[in-house]
Amino acid sequence: MGRVFRRGELKEAIVAVLASVGELHGYGIMTELKERVGGGWKPSPGAIYPALIGLEDAGLVETSEEDGTRLYRLTDEGLQAAARSRTSHRWASLTERAEGGEERFSVGSLLDRFAAESPLRRRLAGPATQAAIDDVLDRTSREIVRLLTEGEDDG
Repeated sequence: MGRVFRRGELKEAIVAVLASVGELHGYGIMTELKERVGGGWKPSPGAIYPALIGLEDAGLVETSEEDGTRLYRLTDEGLQAAARSRTSHRWASLTERAEGGEERFSVGSLLDRFAAESPLRRRLAGPATQAAIDDVLDRTSREIVRLLTEGEDDG
């Protein structure tokens, strides 16, 4: 399954969920998102919790503890953001992406795969070779940025 949410949409969806149900723990948010998006999409704690932290840092979400469980709810600013958002109208398009969209991967996962699969990853390099490799990686980084900037707006 590829990436369903584009940049910023996961946070918007979390805000929409919290606006409709009030207060939830992280697993409850993931369950609610899974039900609303459908399409076999399975939320990842590795995506949900950083998004929640970002929302908390932005002042849209606040937390409390109840019986050792962290609960998330919208602040007044978060409620205002939810009122301005159109996420509730986008569940169908998110479901469509989850059901039939082409598989997509994060750039980080592609780089991790390259590093993990390289037979040379444990070889040592001297200063001249390191400088040459740094130059290749710098050019490659610029090329990846160009591809992502000029390519489709995947987010």
